[in-house]
Amino acid sequence: MEVDHDAGVMRCPYCRREVLIPASQAPETAWPFGADGAAVPHITINTTRTLTQSPQAIRRRQVAALIIVVATFVAVGAVLFPIFSSILFDSSDEVDEVAVGATAQVKQLDTSYEATVRGIDCTRKAITKPDDPATDYEDSRTEKAKGKFCVVSFSVKNVGEKTDTYPYFDLKATNPTERELDENTTAEDYLNNTSSNALSEPIDPGKTVDRLLVFDVPADTTLAYLQICDGRFGESGKKVKFDS
Repeated sequence: MEVDHDAGVMRCPYCRREVLIPASQAPETAWPFGADGAAVPHITINTTRTLTQSPQAIRRRQVAALIIVVATFVAVGAVLFPIFSSILFDSSDEVDEVAVGATAQVKQLDTSYEATVRGIDCTRKAITKPDDPATDYEDSRTEKAKGKFCVVSFSVKNVGEKTDTYPYFDLKATNPTERELDENTTAEDYLNNTSSNALSEPIDPGKTVDRLLVFDVPADTTLAYLQICDGRFGESGKKVKFDS
């Protein structure tokens, strides 16, 4: 389209048509945005990228970050745990043997105990729970040994200054070749006439707790030792030796 301002028309050089320039049309030097570009539209270009993620993508990113954090903690724990275990819970290779009737000193982190094995009886094949006279029915029960029951009379006194529980899980009975023997807690409950284990409950300073321990000993072996302390806190381990 050609613009002839003198004639006030716009001509199409191909179709030979002429169109009047609108009266509001600015001179050629100012068209199409007016004099001095006053009519130039204001254009703002935003260069900030707007990223829209789906909730699933966000959750995947969060899960991935959580996995990285957990994996880091696991890796650090795998390195540090053996170090701290060797410091706090490393058992001593030295083991002191204690005779039946003798008292052994057992130390814990916050307190200490005097542990004594007062006797042993390996003649029982079964242990019966006595009938409760408070009930109107017969509720006696019998636990039978696979081999024979060895009943150990065990006594603990808290000689420390704090209330604490005895390291009950240190108690392990073994045969002459150090094979561990099974403890029968059901027979123990029947024999002690209680379903609670006094050794696993807090013991006040100066208080003594007695417990009958029951071990199922196969017919082809004997109960030779009772470990009463594994020496995890730097002291020597302690075990009671039984005569054959």
